[in-house]
Amino acid sequence: MPSEASWLLGNGKAEKVIDELRRLRAGDPPPCRVAGGMTAEPLPVALQAYTLYARANLNDPATWRSVEALVERLRRLLEGVLGPGLDMLPTSGGSESALTGLFIAREATGRDTVVASSAAHASIAKDARILGMRLIEAPVDYDLRLDVDQLRRILRANSGRVAAVVATLGVTDNGALDPVLEAAEVAWENGAVLYVDAAWGGLPLLGRPAARSTILPRGGPALAGIDFHKHVAPPPSGVLLANTPELLGIVEHRAPYMPSGRQRGLPWTRTAAGLAAAVAALEALGQDGLERLAQHLYGLATRMAEALRTAGVPVHSGPWTPLVAFNVGRKAGSVAEALRRRGWVLYPSRLHGVLRYVAKWCHTPSDVEEIVETVVAAAGRGH
Repeated sequence: MPSEASWLLGNGKAEKVIDELRRLRAGDPPPCRVAGGMTAEPLPVALQAYTLYARANLNDPATWRSVEALVERLRRLLEGVLGPGLDMLPTSGGSESALTGLFIAREATGRDTVVASSAAHASIAKDARILGMRLIEAPVDYDLRLDVDQLRRILRANSGRVAAVVATLGVTDNGALDPVLEAAEVAWENGAVLYVDAAWGGLPLLGRPAARSTILPRGGPALAGIDFHKHVAPPPSGVLLANTPELLGIVEHRAPYMPSGRQRGLPWTRTAAGLAAAVAALEALGQDGLERLAQHLYGLATRMAEALRTAGVPVHSGPWTPLVAFNVGRKAGSVAEALRRRGWVLYPSRLHGVLRYVAKWCHTPSDVEEIVETVVAAAGRGH
């Protein structure tokens, strides 16, 4: 505790509080063992950068000048992977990115309707409600991917009303990838903005060169949200990307009392820690490291899926992203409890009887084997 604050925090109270918080925190599972959750054990370099910038205000780059430099470094890093001409806004993650993206679409088009698949993340419905927009849920196929033919029919039936079409790269329930490029064409043909929810799948897809073009399509107005805290950084850490600067210009506001006289984004005061963590992780990884990370994550997911299928546990297609959704039916609760006794936490799905495994950089093949063995034993399979 800084000595200059001793007059304010006397009598050893601060130390007692921290000791109590340490004891409280010790009861939580390590992020690596939360193998169903979509937040990561941060890379050590990202955690160090996060701590370094915890007290810097992302909303005031005119005062914290290194923050502006970090924004530019992140933009260059992402342009190195996705190509030139990006505009970007650091965010707290997918929910803020989607809220901002839908707000921009509403303001840019003057329309009031959002179309997303019925398997879209719950934040899309919440954000549409906050913005007073009507949400139409488009049907999906067996693998929970957006049905483009149905999307086209919906936009024709709502001609002149649809502000945004949402496509998902990494459906929360099973990791599926929507047909983004086809959805983009339909959106643009009907005067709508495309929003790509790549909060989960975006970072692994950055490490797969053949898939990068789906993250932020060109040829019409598009926005995309990517979360870094899903894979390499502490939360909150995300970014909203735009393929034209005019889109993000919509969330620039006058702020006469600020040193710069302006403010960008929907929230105001917020830490620059997540931005710094993202920059540190991406710079330390480099493009080669991103590709190695993707190979590792997809390799773990593929190993998990193959082992479960071999043992007779149904796997819900894929994996398209480093997520494996498997069905243990009515035993989902007992399987989850058996895993928890072994120190693993897997999450449920909206799909009945389905549990989800999310691959992380800190997992090993032996971790996958331990999880599979526990699932098979608890589900009564493999006999």
